[in-house]
Amino acid sequence: FMDQILLLYENDYKSIKTVLNELKEACRARLIFMADQSGQVISSVGEITNLDLPTLTSLTAGAFAANLRVGEILGGEKFITLTSEGGMASLQLSLVRDRFILGVVFDTRTTLGLIRLKMTKAVKQLEEIFDGIIDKIEKEKQTFGGMESPFPEITEEDIDKLFGDL
Repeated sequence: FMDQILLLYENDYKSIKTVLNELKEACRARLIFMADQSGQVISSVGEITNLDLPTLTSLTAGAFAANLRVGEILGGEKFITLTSEGGMASLQLSLVRDRFILGVVFDTRTTLGLIRLKMTKAVKQLEEIFDGIIDKIEKEKQTFGGMESPFPEITEEDIDKLFGDL
């Protein structure tokens, strides 16, 4: 699962978006985002005007990767959260299923304690959603006889006939 590209069904995406919206409301955050560890945006809710979200998620993915490495150096413990506090805006990141990053951008309208409390619940909900996605992927693999191809009915012989001696 870790090496696979994530393909979300519409209902999975809506479930993720619901969790993000609930988190945003519960902790009065400015922006909530979900990204994979490469920084690719999965979903976001909140204030994104004048904000380069892909750059933000790429930079936070790099910061989180460094944070994980620091944890390894300091005794092999996996650091699963990262906090960056500023005067006007702060950021709390949390690892979800060792592959995804949940980010909360917040300001003085809320507290770090509230953010952490509400994120713990959201992470559990997101883990359940991603467990369901993993189950679907496994079932689809079994349906296609373990083949990775999205077109299992096409054989290598069919491809050779189609492209000939190119």
